[in-house]
Amino acid sequence: MLLHQSLPGGVRLRLPQRADTDSVRALCARHDHNCDVDQLLRFDPRAHAVVCAAQWSGEGETIIGLGTIPLVAGAEPDLLIADDDEIREHLRAVLLARVVGRTRRPQRRSRGARALRAITRRRAA
Repeated sequence: MLLHQSLPGGVRLRLPQRADTDSVRALCARHDHNCDVDQLLRFDPRAHAVVCAAQWSGEGETIIGLGTIPLVAGAEPDLLIADDDEIREHLRAVLLARVVGRTRRPQRRSRGARALRAITRRRAA
């Protein structure tokens, strides 16, 4: 799971925090996007991924981008807002990678590995 990733220019991609409420609300207002900030910040990480782009300013961190995506195969971001096109593309790439990593089927073990494990258990018993 993505915890944080640094980008050029002092921007970092990270998971949202409750303290981001005012900054996310300001981001949505700057882009004339009506969104429920409380719902964005209270999400089920098993079903949805939310990533924000934060930049440090003299007053603290300011959210300059936000993206959300459902964790189902083939999903596209359902919300992608950013002050900069480059940040928007980074957010999109991270969200799509999160879906691929989450929906990938686990690799099956070969029959030989299962047989060897069964033999080893019998010998240990």
